[in-house]
Amino acid sequence: MKLKYYCLNFLAFAAISMVNTQMIPYLTSVGYDVVERGYILAANAIVAIIGQLVFGYICDKYKKIKPFFALAYALLVISALLMFCFQKQIFWYHLLTVAVMGGMVKVIMGLDETWMLEADSENYGVLRAYGALGLTIGSPIAGFLVDSFGYIALSITLGIISAFCFLFIWLVKDVSKSGEPIQLSSLTKLLQNKPYLLLVMIYLLIYMIGTADQYVVIDKMMEMKAEHALVGFKWALQSFMEIPLFLLAHRILKRYKPSALLIFGTLMYAVKFVMYAWADNSWWIIAAASLQLVTLPVIMLTSKVLIKEITPEELFSSAQMFAMAIFIGVSGLVTPLITSYLSDLLGYDFTLYLVAGFAIVPLLLIFLYLYIRKKHQSEQKACEINQK
Repeated sequence: MKLKYYCLNFLAFAAISMVNTQMIPYLTSVGYDVVERGYILAANAIVAIIGQLVFGYICDKYKKIKPFFALAYALLVISALLMFCFQKQIFWYHLLTVAVMGGMVKVIMGLDETWMLEADSENYGVLRAYGALGLTIGSPIAGFLVDSFGYIALSITLGIISAFCFLFIWLVKDVSKSGEPIQLSSLTKLLQNKPYLLLVMIYLLIYMIGTADQYVVIDKMMEMKAEHALVGFKWALQSFMEIPLFLLAHRILKRYKPSALLIFGTLMYAVKFVMYAWADNSWWIIAAASLQLVTLPVIMLTSKVLIKEITPEELFSSAQMFAMAIFIGVSGLVTPLITSYLSDLLGYDFTLYLVAGFAIVPLLLIFLYLYIRKKHQSEQKACEINQK
């Protein structure tokens, strides 16, 4: 049974990386400028926000994940194939197809994470590592296919991989999803939780920095005339660098406090973007990308732990789903719009320096959060004592 889950994770994430890593190079090759790409990517984020909430709700309502995972994956494949069909500028057509494709990428990754956690929580790190391995292999394959044979070859390969992926979706066992669907009363309780709201804001700001890695950095590489294969190699390296942390997640959390890891990961984001701005060729950008080891996976890991610490058990599912929709979806909406305007006005290097400097904002809020959480915990203890 484990082998089937491993294969599903590997194939699903390989397909995701093949389309997601070539999205910006494709839009660039078609002829869209940086501002137009910003609007298209913003639509992508809107679908991601709505999709995460809708799919999360129906999974909770029907206590199933497998059929809705298959639906999201089908939408991803169909929209990706349609996107590559017309290699000329048709703005509204690409706005729609890219929005659905990119939105489903976020939905699938969220559903997969929930599914794998409930299917085999003890081996979650290994399952997630197989997904990262799929991302690692899919990215360079996509770049090679586009450079050598064009987007038609990429589409055919995506179709073949997807056929095997659907086979494993059918073969693996579904899980009975625990937790209650998001209700107005649940959101009201969450919105009254000040430490939770501040934590969501912190991760939103950090993910805004991380999202620039997917857009501004790739745009800079395209300006340097980097080949599609080299862009794919950057994505592959970043995905590969995530594997060690996922495999060692349990040990790392035993040794270090999540808040300390969060501060460290945010600082390393600043360092990475300074290196991106300083780089004068694509290979230096790829070298900076290796810092993925101590950025995104650290931030992802701490978000799960810290949100769980400050939310009641009965609201955990709602808290995670709402938080992911905000700090992943909203960052995907805001970052392309802001950075595309700044890149057009100031250039890629100065924009990347600004992104690096922006890390000071979430860092200050982290220290504020630690103070508020300590005060909140003291108030809860005092309330419990009074009740006794």
